[in-house]
Amino acid sequence: MQYQAVVRKFGPAQDVVELEQAALPPLRRDQMRVRLLARAINPSDIITISGAYSGRTILPFIPGFEAFGVVEQCGEEVRGLSPGTRVLPVRSAGGWQEFKDTDPGWCLRVPDELTDFEAATSYVNPMTAWLMLHAKIGLRPGMRIVINAAASSIGAILIGLANAAGVEPIAIVRSEGSLERLRGRVEAVIIDREESESDLAAGLASRHGLDAVLDCVGGARAATLAGALRPGGRFVHYGLLSGQSIPNSFWASHPDISFSYFHLREWVHSEAMDDVQHAYSKVAAQIASKVIETEIREVFPLESVRQALQSALPFRTGGKVLLA
Repeated sequence: MQYQAVVRKFGPAQDVVELEQAALPPLRRDQMRVRLLARAINPSDIITISGAYSGRTILPFIPGFEAFGVVEQCGEEVRGLSPGTRVLPVRSAGGWQEFKDTDPGWCLRVPDELTDFEAATSYVNPMTAWLMLHAKIGLRPGMRIVINAAASSIGAILIGLANAAGVEPIAIVRSEGSLERLRGRVEAVIIDREESESDLAAGLASRHGLDAVLDCVGGARAATLAGALRPGGRFVHYGLLSGQSIPNSFWASHPDISFSYFHLREWVHSEAMDDVQHAYSKVAAQIASKVIETEIREVFPLESVRQALQSALPFRTGGKVLLA
């Protein structure tokens, strides 16, 4: 038997995630069983539980796109892996349970240099940040970029990776509480208070000609950010913290910029796993060397998933909540 966090209807995570016990099925010959040791609670999990992606999510399901574990058992046809190997199963949800049966080709090898908690937070945010900076905008020394929600977990990772490449970004945050932690790491900090769009416009007024924008907020402020880009500048949209889509007027008023979306799930599904492992190995090396770090706020046992969700939501600065 094992514990599983199960969603049988879409809705607010605190209301619809149920802890259940289930028997372990027979292991298929071509799969391996991973004993999961630590799992992150990410916005992508909560958005999926809400039903935002109901068209591609079949009920019931077990949430959790980011979970670390060790190989427990291998099917008879599995080669090249053995019990005890440290892995991150990817390409599907299912991390909020004790064991996950998975295709061995869909597991990233985790280096011994990472702790269990580092491994459990080494995929969603770090990979997204790395790929946006290096594959999407071609980060290089001297570039001028802007990052909003810069005090978030992924904001801190983006800043760390940019600094390692010789770039000090312009950081956009919601309040003065984040100023101290950003000092010395960014070109400037702009306070963008929710109740006033004029602060953002004023902060960017003297900083036009930017090379790239990394936007995880969306909404009407996207147009203000895009207005600070140079012709041909890159606008990468990867999140919707505002809950508001970029308005249709955005496209007509900014024909001279390069706009793209980035979703890690789509990238991973479109790439060969050797290439995914190669990118992950680079990211893991940055974590091992402390170039980037993810702060852990609280850790709960899987059996306390409801309490963990109450602590994690709404998402705010101050670190990740894990299920261990």
